[in-house]
Amino acid sequence: MPQIPFKKILKWTGYPTFFLLCFVFFAYKTFPYERLADRLTQEAAVRGYELEIVDLTHSGLAGLEFENLRVILPAEGDSPPLDVIFDELTVGTTLLSLISSTKSYEFDAELAGGEIDGEVTMTDDGTELDVEIEDLTLEAIPALRRYSKVPLFGILNADIEMAMPAEVAESNGTVELTIEGLNLGDGKTKIDIPGWGGLTLDRANAGDLELVANVEEGTATIERAKSHGEDLKLDVIGSVNLRRPLGRSELKLMARVKIEEAYKARSPKIATMFELASAGLKSAMTPDGSIQYALTGPATARLRPRPAGGQSFQAPK
Repeated sequence: MPQIPFKKILKWTGYPTFFLLCFVFFAYKTFPYERLADRLTQEAAVRGYELEIVDLTHSGLAGLEFENLRVILPAEGDSPPLDVIFDELTVGTTLLSLISSTKSYEFDAELAGGEIDGEVTMTDDGTELDVEIEDLTLEAIPALRRYSKVPLFGILNADIEMAMPAEVAESNGTVELTIEGLNLGDGKTKIDIPGWGGLTLDRANAGDLELVANVEEGTATIERAKSHGEDLKLDVIGSVNLRRPLGRSELKLMARVKIEEAYKARSPKIATMFELASAGLKSAMTPDGSIQYALTGPATARLRPRPAGGQSFQAPK
């Protein structure tokens, strides 16, 4: 039996394979990431937002790693621009995902003293999202001012799992969120209190916030949302009907705040607010001295909380 000429086979296949590997290696290492960063910045500007990239390099075989990345989205209505700064952001995928119809991406972001990591899977039928948030410092997230004019302090953790088909009304998932050491107000920033007007809110301890929401058939129902601290006791119930874009989602919420006597004694402005309560504020007060409002309407609209002191604490219809 003739012998298989392994040496010749290795000779004629080994050299081309070696040079191919060298080519891939040096192409990988010498890729013009600066030009890619410039192109990404230009594409962002065309779409109406800004990117600032200090450093961009590779991550694995099919990923990118950004350092000191800043994303600025344009203002909407009276809201300020959305400004997010990442100390580090890594986005990656697999070679199989690049050539298949199902696209899967993993990401890991470091910002605000904490970390966000997760996975996004996109198919012809919709998008699946799995995100974990760990130890984000609220006061280090300027973007929060777009959604809340009240200065917020605390440590945010969350787990989010969502399946979002092309028809958002068929979405399903869960959201579990906590804020350790939630504090509101800084004694400097003026906020608009319905029925009273502009007022600076001294820092108030609201305890630890816990929120659990289940999403079924496009409706996110709040199963539990409370934060009971030394100064404030906060409770929220209700639901959110998801729409596309998400900013058009319909809110149906009831919020109740109990301000403790110790905080009123420490904050003369709040005590005066209750003593000189306007008709709007009085109609929001419940028999036990809490303040209760209904919030209904699109999420991005300028919501006008409706005094609901005379109503039972239940979700608006």
